Amino acid sequence: MQRSANQGSRKKRYKDLQDHVQAKIRRVVQTCWIADRKEANGLRVNSRRIGPRVKPCPPQYAAVIDSAMRDLGWLD
Repeated sequence: MQRSANQGSRKKRYKDLQDHVQAKIRRVVQTCWIADRKEANGLRVNSRRIGPRVKPCPPQYAAVIDSAMRDLGWLD
Protein backbone atom coordinates (compact mmCIF):
# COMPACT_ATOMS: atom_id res chain seq x y z
CA MET A 1 0.00 0.00 0.00
CA GLN A 2 1.39 3.37 -1.03
CA ARG A 3 1.21 6.44 1.10
CA SER A 4 0.65 9.85 -0.39
CA ALA A 5 3.65 12.12 -0.80
CA ASN A 6 2.01 14.68 1.50
CA GLN A 7 1.64 12.81 4.78
CA GLY A 8 0.85 16.07 6.61
CA SER A 9 -2.65 16.01 5.17
CA ARG A 10 -3.38 12.55 6.56
CA LYS A 11 -6.97 11.99 7.63
CA LYS A 12 -7.62 12.57 11.31
CA ARG A 13 -8.78 9.30 12.84
CA TYR A 14 -10.29 8.45 16.20
CA LYS A 15 -7.78 5.58 16.45
CA ASP A 16 -4.89 8.08 16.35
CA LEU A 17 -6.43 10.02 19.21
CA GLN A 18 -7.12 6.82 21.19
CA ASP A 19 -3.49 5.73 20.76
CA HIS A 20 -2.23 9.17 21.82
CA VAL A 21 -4.35 9.17 24.99
CA GLN A 22 -3.41 5.58 25.80
CA ALA A 23 0.28 6.48 25.58
CA LYS A 24 -0.31 9.40 27.97
CA ILE A 25 -2.61 7.94 30.63
CA ARG A 26 -2.74 4.19 29.91
CA ARG A 27 -6.49 4.34 29.25
CA VAL A 28 -8.33 3.71 26.00
CA VAL A 29 -11.03 6.32 25.55
CA GLN A 30 -14.29 5.34 23.91
CA THR A 31 -15.14 6.73 20.47
CA CYS A 32 -18.42 8.11 21.82
CA TRP A 33 -16.39 10.21 24.28
CA ILE A 34 -14.30 11.58 21.42
CA ALA A 35 -17.44 12.45 19.46
CA ASP A 36 -18.87 14.20 22.52
CA ARG A 37 -15.71 16.29 22.95
CA LYS A 38 -15.58 17.10 19.22
CA GLU A 39 -19.14 18.36 19.38
CA ALA A 40 -18.42 20.35 22.56
CA ASN A 41 -15.46 22.01 20.80
CA GLY A 42 -17.50 22.88 17.71
CA LEU A 43 -15.97 20.28 15.41
CA ARG A 44 -18.01 18.39 12.85
CA VAL A 45 -19.23 14.96 13.92
CA ASN A 46 -20.53 12.42 11.42
CA SER A 47 -23.49 11.00 13.26
CA ARG A 48 -27.07 10.00 12.67
CA ARG A 49 -27.91 10.63 16.30
CA ILE A 50 -30.99 12.80 16.81
CA GLY A 51 -31.32 12.76 20.62
CA PRO A 52 -28.99 13.35 23.53
CA ARG A 53 -25.84 11.29 23.78
CA VAL A 54 -26.27 7.96 25.55
CA LYS A 55 -22.65 7.85 26.75
CA PRO A 56 -21.22 11.39 27.02
CA CYS A 57 -17.58 11.88 27.94
CA PRO A 58 -16.96 11.58 31.70
CA PRO A 59 -15.75 14.90 33.15
CA GLN A 60 -12.44 13.39 34.32
CA TYR A 61 -11.45 12.59 30.70
CA ALA A 62 -12.65 15.78 28.98
CA ALA A 63 -9.42 17.72 29.55
CA VAL A 64 -7.27 14.74 28.54
CA ILE A 65 -9.16 14.29 25.25
CA ASP A 66 -9.12 18.04 24.53
CA SER A 67 -5.36 18.11 25.16
CA ALA A 68 -4.83 15.16 22.81
CA MET A 69 -6.92 16.93 20.15
CA ARG A 70 -4.64 19.96 20.44
CA ASP A 71 -1.52 17.79 20.32
CA LEU A 72 -2.75 16.13 17.11
CA GLY A 73 -3.80 19.43 15.51
CA TRP A 74 -7.55 18.86 15.68
CA LEU A 75 -7.95 22.04 17.76
CA ASP A 76 -6.07 25.33 17.66
